[in-house]
Amino acid sequence: MNTHVEERSRTLVVLLHAYRHNTARLESVRTLVLGAWPEAEIYCPELPTSTWSMADPNLIVATLLAEVDRKYAQAQMDATPFRNIVLVGHSIGGLLARKLYVVACGEVEGAPFEADFKPASADDAALVSARPWAACVSRIVLLAGMNRGWRISHHLGIWQAILLRLGSIAGHAGRLVGRREPLIFAFRCGAEFITQLRIQWLLMRRHSSGASRETQGVAGAAGRPGSAMTIQLLGSRDDIVAPEDNVDLVSGGDFVYLDVPHSGHRDIIEMADPILGAARTRAFLLALQGSGEELQREAVVPSDERFAAPDESIERVVFVMHGIRDVGYWTHKIARRIKQRAGDRLATWATETSSYGYFPMLPFLFPWYRRQKVEWLMDQYTEALARFPNARFSYVGHSNGTYLLARALELYPCCRFERVVFAGSVVRRNYDWRRFLGGARPRIGGVLNFVATGDWVVAFFPKFFQFFGLQDLGSAGHDGFLLSQPDAGVSQVTYVKGGHGAAIVESVWNVIAGFIVDGRVEMDEIQPVPRRQNPLVKALGLCPPLVWLVLIAAAYFVWQGIALAICLFGMAPATQAFVTGFSFALYLLLLWLVVTRV
Repeated sequence: MNTHVEERSRTLVVLLHAYRHNTARLESVRTLVLGAWPEAEIYCPELPTSTWSMADPNLIVATLLAEVDRKYAQAQMDATPFRNIVLVGHSIGGLLARKLYVVACGEVEGAPFEADFKPASADDAALVSARPWAACVSRIVLLAGMNRGWRISHHLGIWQAILLRLGSIAGHAGRLVGRREPLIFAFRCGAEFITQLRIQWLLMRRHSSGASRETQGVAGAAGRPGSAMTIQLLGSRDDIVAPEDNVDLVSGGDFVYLDVPHSGHRDIIEMADPILGAARTRAFLLALQGSGEELQREAVVPSDERFAAPDESIERVVFVMHGIRDVGYWTHKIARRIKQRAGDRLATWATETSSYGYFPMLPFLFPWYRRQKVEWLMDQYTEALARFPNARFSYVGHSNGTYLLARALELYPCCRFERVVFAGSVVRRNYDWRRFLGGARPRIGGVLNFVATGDWVVAFFPKFFQFFGLQDLGSAGHDGFLLSQPDAGVSQVTYVKGGHGAAIVESVWNVIAGFIVDGRVEMDEIQPVPRRQNPLVKALGLCPPLVWLVLIAAAYFVWQGIALAICLFGMAPATQAFVTGFSFALYLLLLWLVVTRV
């Protein structure tokens, strides 16, 4: 008896809706897909993307991954395998579709997956393998994709900006209370999900193109994981996501971009519109079925200029980042000294000294403001990774610049640096460097931390939070790191003479440059090395709350002095009351300016 069953291949189309939408909003898109491929199976799940959803986007993707795995395996068993898989996503659905594809294509060196995508019993040294269906994905269609995430900018409509601002405040409050953040926060420009995706996508494409060159002329090399074509449909009047955030020329430099006339962020999916639907339908069907030649003829350059070609000659890149109450002019000088130290290797070095702007003391004390700066740093990191594909990165940070890297290492598994220098560090003393220095794939090669003799800024303010176990600030620039193994990759200089900026003065530049370039700590130029800290700063640093109480008391007694002086003028009661109230308002304004501008 003949038991052979004729195999009939099919197409699987995954449709993912936008934030605050549901599957019904994609009905006209579904209709077009079935019109193009009547035999296609459509997987269009309801996603937990309501306004106040607290869902983890990685868990959403893990659920989608498991379902596609199941559908693919079932189709193979039924002898109706999927030979063509297309992923379609609207807005954040596009980001989820891209992440789904990245994970399906398997882990590549330098872009580790989050724990949600690793088997519980997996060896840390082993890379997550590609799914068997990854090679079947022929294209990814993004409808108004927010590839770099969202942010509040002048491109937004006024009501959109107000709503996002209010929503951000509510989200920050909720995170402080419940230790969880709204789903929409995961899609902010620079947030962990976005940055991890950009880096993973970039290295996945790079790995795929490298494999392509190695297998040219080999039968069956086509349909390789990571090689799917990505087409993005750009609405002509998107008032939710800025043009530079819709388009990501760093990780999406090889996308095909198509304009969709008379369409915005929300209505780009409304294919059945009696007036504007025809143009949207044409663009979508071209993205869905058009050949490479047809797509290139219609493609647009979505920015004033394309992202610069990668510079493969650069082998080392050093980030030099300033801290609070500073605009970072010195960063350029240290960067120049490092390049001078490189000597005949100068041509293979590049520096990154961008500034995130002046950062006063008061905003620095709030975690959400610091988080914004961390996200900014990782945006810079991603761009540098794209520009210098063969480079190893190092880092020099002062004050808040030390916090940026320490926090980035905790939040972003893709973040890695060869050598790190901390000056005036505001990182907590018990920061666990072993997590990043050891293991099968160390993310840090070595650390040099400078401890100052009189850093009262660190001793009185960040140490206050460390004293009570609050937030993630600390006194590593005043007390040094607590090291169980002093020579296990972390070196400390105790001490450099001076205050908060003691380790970034010119006499220390050669020490910093020597460590970054050669990995050596040479203290010859800053001899003699102080052996003791400033007794007053050290004593007061033992109890930072006392300093805060003194400052509060000083502010109170200054006002009492002002009020007493007003009384001595002998004014009429009504006039005195007015002058006192007006003076109090001015005094509060002065205090506010001091803590927010100094």
